Amino acid sequence: MSEERPRKKRRKWGPRRWHRSVGAVFALPLLWLMVSGLLLQHQDTLGFDQRMVKSAWLLKRYDQIPDADPVVTSAGRFMIAGWGGMLFVDDRILEEGGTLVGAVARPSELVIATSSEMFVYDAQGEYLDRLREESLPAVPIERIGLDESHRVHLQTSAGHHVLGRDFLDFETVAGEGEVAWNTLEVGREEKASLQEALMENAGFTWSRVITDLHSGSLLGKVGRFLVDLTGFAVIVLTLLGIRLLVKRS
Repeated sequence: MSEERPRKKRRKWGPRRWHRSVGAVFALPLLWLMVSGLLLQHQDTLGFDQRMVKSAWLLKRYDQIPDADPVVTSAGRFMIAGWGGMLFVDDRILEEGGTLVGAVARPSELVIATSSEMFVYDAQGEYLDRLREESLPAVPIERIGLDESHRVHLQTSAGHHVLGRDFLDFETVAGEGEVAWNTLEVGREEKASLQEALMENAGFTWSRVITDLHSGSLLGKVGRFLVDLTGFAVIVLTLLGIRLLVKRS
């Protein structure tokens, strides 16, 4: 009869093995926290508080670049765009915002309409005036147009209206009349240039990104959970290390 081979004893999961395994699993997260912490400590020296983020992916993570396609239209020599509640004139971001409805160009003025407001600019595209709900016939504005006399027409939820030349009064119009209504188009071709304008004017520094990377906020709930788990792992490693030290001594 053949002799039975002695069975190998299973190694118990003692403190040393737990210490080695936990350290191996959390090596990269720990390295991530240490490196980002060092970068934050020396951000002034490295100039991270002055360097602006130019990455489209990062800016999308911060909702600075919309996912949807922009809408565009032309008014005189201007290209007007609306994207994610932001307004653009020839790739220049305006301080004003809203859902773009349309735009028209008078001989000395550019008029941009959103669903709830109307903005007036001079012939160079510089801001002049703002008409809110109390100064308009009704809201929401559905479309904007011009007639042959360069008077601004608005189609609203309350009907068709024509504004006075100084925008201080308005009249209700029966029927369409001879009005050139402005229309919007999807601006897939203009998307790249608008995105470039957003990247140039985002105002996000690398200090903000590294701070959020260190805290895990950049990756959302998953990142924050990973940071918490790594912090717990550090506590476990410390306690296991103390136990091994006491056991050895």
